[in-house]
Amino acid sequence: MCSGKAIAAVILIFLLGAATGGLTAHLIYQKRIEGMVRGGPGAFSSMILDRMDRELKLDSAQREAIRTIIQETHGEMRQLRRQLRPQTREILARSEGRIKVLLRPEQREAFDRLIEQRRRHGEESGDGPPHEHDTPPSRP
Repeated sequence: MCSGKAIAAVILIFLLGAATGGLTAHLIYQKRIEGMVRGGPGAFSSMILDRMDRELKLDSAQREAIRTIIQETHGEMRQLRRQLRPQTREILARSEGRIKVLLRPEQREAFDRLIEQRRRHGEESGDGPPHEHDTPPSRP
């Protein structure tokens, strides 16, 4: 009987270690992503360029030319996101409206809180409306 308890204890310790390791890796990854988002496109560009430099052993001329290309690409992508933002918001607002129809009144209140939390989190993390011209979608 004693060996059964010992085996169970070893398994439990193993599972707790695996869970702790997984949680730690997740938190580290999440912090890295948040750092890139909060650091803006410059931080992300630097990360890309640094990795290319490490793996490709770029010379200084290549590094500067690639830096310019990355910055131009980020500018183009930012412009595209601005253009798509109204359509994206409209799709999300329509989706939220369709979901609300299916919910009971108390669920709708909880759903509204979830949506508000998502918006606040997006604004805090830099994913929210970054431009003064953006307005939130109308709620159905």
